[in-house]
Amino acid sequence: MGVIVLVVAGIGAVLTYYVITSASVQESVNPQTYLLNSYVSFSFVDRQGGEHEGWLLLGRRGAPAIILSPGYDSNRADLLWLGSVLRDNHYNVYLFNFHGPKAKEKFSNLGPRQASDLRAAIDAITRQHQINPNRVGLYGSSMGGYASLVAAEISPKVKALVVDTTYLTPEHMFDSQVERLLGSPTGIFRVLTQAEFHLLAPQDDAYAMTANLAKLGGIPKLFISGRDNLSLATMTEELYSQAPPPKQLRVLEHTGMTMASEAEKSEYENQVLNFFLQNLSLRAD
Repeated sequence: MGVIVLVVAGIGAVLTYYVITSASVQESVNPQTYLLNSYVSFSFVDRQGGEHEGWLLLGRRGAPAIILSPGYDSNRADLLWLGSVLRDNHYNVYLFNFHGPKAKEKFSNLGPRQASDLRAAIDAITRQHQINPNRVGLYGSSMGGYASLVAAEISPKVKALVVDTTYLTPEHMFDSQVERLLGSPTGIFRVLTQAEFHLLAPQDDAYAMTANLAKLGGIPKLFISGRDNLSLATMTEELYSQAPPPKQLRVLEHTGMTMASEAEKSEYENQVLNFFLQNLSLRAD
């Protein structure tokens, strides 16, 4: 029996390591691919001293910035299609990477550290002279959505929020990834992998996001639920039901990261753009 437990624990450790270190580093496109000449490379330093690379797409001077946070196993390049649309409508848009060669985080704890990084990004971007210092919009999918919800609860600068197919706690995201890789593990394997997750990626900086949803009262929120990930879609819809108004819910067949057709992508862009146009004024304060 002891040998079986050790074998299961070893398999679980390998799987856990894979989940918390998986990161997309290949950037197949850049702003020039989208003919976006009015942009600058802009990096910021997080609260641990790590550096995060980003692109600032320059819109109208004095307009607010919309910060796009990539999802799990994604990067800034994967959001350029959406960023270019927002930029074309005069918003300043910031896209950055949670991971990178100068970031100091070896393991991802699937949300809390990313929320801290996003708060540092908000502080850094609103200090730029061409950006409205008092109002920002946030967009994030999966892990970026979790980070955006936490940051919106904490930062008074966040005035509009879009989250796409996210989750309630880092443990839920971890379980979702294990389920995606292996099916639905139960029993001792589930217990061991959860323990290994907390050992390798401590939740010391965890924030009670669901307990503080009431702080989002008065902030317009758009929740997008992609039915191609049912476990996360269910949690997104639960977050929507618990969140205070004003709020909207869109249930789609695919998340923003998995859409295959141009028609789907165009409809998604319009949903997000119209939400920000209606809820995040372009005026300079």
